[in-house]
Amino acid sequence: MATTATPTFFPPSVVSPHRNAFVFPFPNTRSRSRSSTSHRLLLVVAVTQGSADSNKSEEDTPSWAKPNSDEPPPWARDEASSTEGFEVPFFVYLLASAITAIAAIGSIFEYVNQRPVFGVLGSDSVFYVPLLAFFAFTGIPSSAFLWYKSVEAANKEAEEQDKRDGFL
Repeated sequence: MATTATPTFFPPSVVSPHRNAFVFPFPNTRSRSRSSTSHRLLLVVAVTQGSADSNKSEEDTPSWAKPNSDEPPPWARDEASSTEGFEVPFFVYLLASAITAIAAIGSIFEYVNQRPVFGVLGSDSVFYVPLLAFFAFTGIPSSAFLWYKSVEAANKEAEEQDKRDGFL
């Protein structure tokens, strides 16, 4: 039988002798008198499924988590067996998506205001409008595609980690 730790924020008289149960004094609301000292007791029981089925939880424990086991956990096992090529991490796609979106929206604002920010091309140049249009019309779809690839790469990484941990 597992022992229940007594919380330090409750006085010892409040802790119930029952396993995983605490008794809290609650004032009697039926009595209208202010001088009344009677109390009702409110029993709060907090039992987890694991403590209720202690035998079942021992059977479900993986072999690497049992005491005195020499088997390493799934995340510590050698990953030399995977011989896949280099994959771009999800945060690289996400960063590229953000930069592309900022450039596309910035091009739209620069065209509307007709004030070049860096002064590389003046607003009177022949290439001013086509260059800004190129960034605006290709940047927004490119940003959406890069964001999609970021989500796809993150999901793939999560599934691989779940497989290594033994959840799938």
